[in-house]
Amino acid sequence: MHRGRKVVFVSHCILNQNAKSIGRGKYPGAIRELIELFAEAGVGIVQLPCPQLDFNSGLDRKPKNKSSYDKKDYRGACKKLSSSLLKQVEGYLQKNYTVIGILGVESSPTCGVQQIANGSRSVPGKGIFIEELEIEMQKKNFQVPVIGINLNNMYSSMEKLQSLLKYT
Repeated sequence: MHRGRKVVFVSHCILNQNAKSIGRGKYPGAIRELIELFAEAGVGIVQLPCPQLDFNSGLDRKPKNKSSYDKKDYRGACKKLSSSLLKQVEGYLQKNYTVIGILGVESSPTCGVQQIANGSRSVPGKGIFIEELEIEMQKKNFQVPVIGINLNNMYSSMEKLQSLLKYT
């Protein structure tokens, strides 16, 4: 069997909602709709590490705002993960794979692409990992889409991804 030569990089909690902070998960496990969409399109899924899970309180952490995470050590860890991620992306691109995109999760203080949580509501902004990722992407002049998945509006997120898949 041949390789489809298409991949998407996804935030950890897209494939494992159990990794989200207490009370923030919307699904009992993986987000099935996204997995099915990519599987049907022949797109491989690469799971990113979860900075919150790896560098903070683990599985039993309470939800926090971005300012609670925005500390030198945490930002440095996100920068290091971003560099590692881009090396993986670069490896795929050098072997003539199509990298569909990098998926973040809206309202996350770490992986939000256009929105971050501020108490019980979302406000415009980027999460720390996404900020560091975009800085590293600019340095390397990468042109890979970074897309936010809105767990409160999965229909809109699915439409965005279907359009993206249509043109890749």
